[in-house]
Amino acid sequence: MELLYERGEVEQILAAYKDIFPLIGAPLANYWGLGRERPWSYVTTDFHRTTYEQLKLLHDRTRVIDAMGLATKEKGAALRDASSECGVGFSMGICPWTDHLLLKTYSPEKDSLTILLGHDWYPIVVQSRTRSDSPLRNGDALHYTPKYMPAAPQAIFDGSTIGLFLNLYPDYRPPGDGKCGSLRNYGISYEECLDGLDAIIEAVSSRFQTVRIISWGANVWSAMRDRVRDVAPQALMAHAKGMPGDILAFESSGKEIPYLPIAHPSHPGNFYRGAHLDHVRRGFEAMGLGLPAGSTIG
Repeated sequence: MELLYERGEVEQILAAYKDIFPLIGAPLANYWGLGRERPWSYVTTDFHRTTYEQLKLLHDRTRVIDAMGLATKEKGAALRDASSECGVGFSMGICPWTDHLLLKTYSPEKDSLTILLGHDWYPIVVQSRTRSDSPLRNGDALHYTPKYMPAAPQAIFDGSTIGLFLNLYPDYRPPGDGKCGSLRNYGISYEECLDGLDAIIEAVSSRFQTVRIISWGANVWSAMRDRVRDVAPQALMAHAKGMPGDILAFESSGKEIPYLPIAHPSHPGNFYRGAHLDHVRRGFEAMGLGLPAGSTIG
């Protein structure tokens, strides 16, 4: 049986978003694609305007579409149309993982925020899946994805820091597309995505005393590296081996944000490499976040 968020949990998640982002100005709205001007910008939702009823309506519409047996591109178009008609995206805010992390880690008195920064969301239709995303499905989350857990510090799972999961590019990939690869294939500018990340950092820095970033994967590292002081233009694994655990300074709108780039956990072999594991362990500890979740690294 599919586990859905209850109304009270929805209200709790929406309240957390509103507290962190009391205003969605033009830079954030553009970055999150709330105007739906990009072809697949249907992950996000304007959490200041949405209601439980809208989210439930999209959930119900999505399950009807799932049962129709549509071809991949037709299903993608049907899901996009349903989202437009319901006035919400396929999450309550930024993406399903963000929703769940806020439910698990957010409380108004906390002043520490850790951003986990991935590359992009999956295609709106994944050919190997029969069930589509739903803004109410309580099942697509970091907490339910064991192979990703080593890429997150224990402090996120025990709630001593608020966890905010972001993708540098916040949209879906096209229906039936591959799950990974550079966004240059779509003519999308990483520079524009970094401008959007700046808008997020600007917003959260006024709310939290401590803001840090842990990025996942080589594509994100390559996009962010030009904004990092005193670092060689190396591949990610070479950087991890040469500067194990070093906390970098990511420059964002005049601020220097503590930053740790690590490999992407979707490739589990990365977390069996001794040099990379040492880099992750040292980096998490240097940030005051403890060991990787579930880690047995000594």
